[in-house]
Amino acid sequence: MSERRPISVLLTTEGTYPFYAGGVSTWCHRLTHGLPDVDFTLLAVVTNPYPQIRHDLAPNVQGVIKVPQWGLLQPAEYSHHQPASMVLRNLWDTTPSAVAARFKPMFERFLALVLSSRSDMEELGQVLLELQSYFQRYDYQRSMNSIEAWNVLQHAVRATWECRPPATENPTLAEVKQAYRLLYHLLMVLHFPIPRADITHSSAASFCGIPCVLAKLTQGTPYLLTEHGVYLREQYLNLRRQVKSYFVRWFLYRLVENVVALNYHFADQVSPVCAYNSRWEKHLGVTEDRIKVIFNGADPDKFRRCEPEHNGRALISSVGLIYPLKGQLDLIDAAAILRPSFQDLEVRFYGAPSDPAYFENCRQKVAELHLENNVTFAGSTKEPWKVYSSADVMVFPSISEGFPYVVLEAMLCGAAIVATDVGGVGEALGNCGLLVPSKTPYAIADAISSLLANPGERERLGRSAQARALEHFTEQQFLSSYENTYRELLSRRLPQVLQA
Repeated sequence: MSERRPISVLLTTEGTYPFYAGGVSTWCHRLTHGLPDVDFTLLAVVTNPYPQIRHDLAPNVQGVIKVPQWGLLQPAEYSHHQPASMVLRNLWDTTPSAVAARFKPMFERFLALVLSSRSDMEELGQVLLELQSYFQRYDYQRSMNSIEAWNVLQHAVRATWECRPPATENPTLAEVKQAYRLLYHLLMVLHFPIPRADITHSSAASFCGIPCVLAKLTQGTPYLLTEHGVYLREQYLNLRRQVKSYFVRWFLYRLVENVVALNYHFADQVSPVCAYNSRWEKHLGVTEDRIKVIFNGADPDKFRRCEPEHNGRALISSVGLIYPLKGQLDLIDAAAILRPSFQDLEVRFYGAPSDPAYFENCRQKVAELHLENNVTFAGSTKEPWKVYSSADVMVFPSISEGFPYVVLEAMLCGAAIVATDVGGVGEALGNCGLLVPSKTPYAIADAISSLLANPGERERLGRSAQARALEHFTEQQFLSSYENTYRELLSRRLPQVLQA
């Protein structure tokens, strides 16, 4: 590959690499390190301007651009891409008359499209492009916080809300303000310029994909979209739990639905990490000819069975961030069900608490069920292969998943696995582990109990899981698929570039 033309890729992330841990960060890390002849620029949408890089970047990573959505009221203070003189000029030029004449019409069109039930994605893409171009010339805060913008939002909400059933209560002023504050931060990605690259590659069909859409519209850059989980489904679950106001949830649902549809519409190729995700993508309008599943893969030289560490107890382990969608509370309930039959049971959770409130709920549940001698929160581990090799049973109780690395890694280590049948987990395990419905502690407990009582079955499942992973889910297969995809997308673009 080194003798061929190097490819430059703009890889966009949201709340993950290179600032946070998790499965998507693992995917980014292995992708960038495994393709040394591809020049990557990372554009990371982050929660605030101050996260520290937590991963060793590959030498072929040319730079990291942080796009903070929160922690800034005035994006101009974070405009490293602009000289101070230009920032001041933009501020001075953003007069009430400029906002009324230039920004207001674009913002009206944007809200009309976002709040409608059927948006034209081509038009939405053009409006976002115009807004992004505007924000390179005029001040973001002064425009978005203008009385003109506020009046436009109120009118758009009122016009849309009047079409709802009569029993629906009108939103309060506080609710409209909350929705507007959220919109202000979520659209901040439009404030930043987009680096040039041969290919753009988004790790989610979310706000981090907007720069990829705009690069395609302005430069004809091919756009590759990888979906790990189904972003829209996950937002439905998260917003119901996190946002109390029905109106604010409705507003965010409309916004997110349109952002997801925008990504699907403009992506040249959508590569879910499992076939399960493709069902959502097809339902949401992605044509089958643009979908190509690329499975995640793990390194069999790193993840292989090693000498187990035993302390004489029946050991159940689970690896994953402590987070509601990972389902740790269900495994704690399962431990309480198991304890009367397995007095010497130990359940270990490995993973950082990414949701402090949920982590505290887990700790409280352990105390309420008097499981302090049976359940341990072991924190992160730097040697997960030892965790997989030492557990009598590995359990993955997730409520929602894509195609999790932890399952592939455990398979390569020959672990006996119990997992919930969500996302692509069933595609990974096949018949080489026990699958149970999500949010069913009794089913989880029954599956664990059957394996603890049958060492021979644990050994058989572990061997078959390892063989399956070696055949289908190695890191080299994963890297080759993306290298070939980059080359194919580049070959589509080169004739257009030569004609231009």
